[in-house]
Amino acid sequence: MSAILSAVQAADLPPSLRPRDVVGLATRELLDAVVESGYTGHPWEELARRLVARALPDLERSIRTGTVYHRCRRARLGIARRQELQRRPLAQDIAAEAVEDCLERFKVQVLPGGGWDPDRGTTLEDFFAACCLPHVANRWRWHLHQLSPHVIELDALDEAGQAGVLALVVDPPSDPVAVVELRDLLARTLAPASPRDRMSFVLREQGWSPAEIAQMLGIDRNTLDARMSRARKAARARRTR
Repeated sequence: MSAILSAVQAADLPPSLRPRDVVGLATRELLDAVVESGYTGHPWEELARRLVARALPDLERSIRTGTVYHRCRRARLGIARRQELQRRPLAQDIAAEAVEDCLERFKVQVLPGGGWDPDRGTTLEDFFAACCLPHVANRWRWHLHQLSPHVIELDALDEAGQAGVLALVVDPPSDPVAVVELRDLLARTLAPASPRDRMSFVLREQGWSPAEIAQMLGIDRNTLDARMSRARKAARARRTR
């Protein structure tokens, strides 16, 4: 019998649980409280927090390391290999969007339908992470379609041992000599910039607002503006050398 069905026979629970009442509950007991509350209120909020806390870093790590290909293949989900999608911020976006999509389906379909059977030895948190994989595949395909089919990966811009940002050139020239010259120009222009400055420029081009970028980097907006201004001037100077 699933935990969902057994919840009907669960002991009487307080009609209105407070946050501190649910934080200490084991997952099985918390799930009973979620069912009793009709998937609303503090029980559901605590359960959702636990599910996301387990699945989100796991999926992002899987995307960035490339194990997502094996996991999807094992789940009979085909996704095309594209290194660009494994790098931040796209890896973070894909993982977060997939978890958000799955959480809603989990709430309205999977749990009410008794989709999790604790007797199979899989924790609810691990079961949720596995349920996210189809959503990862869907989001992966969507982001894949947003990429230009013609890109140049500038791996030289990332120094070993440092978190880097993948820089892409959209619609590069077809002439191999021109491609090499373009790669050299961009590498000379951007490589001396700090990783944080490069990240700022890439995120800005991808539509992130200055306020969002500043918050991500842990600095104020004025500091970000000053850094980007200095980096632009330095890039222009290097480009004309």
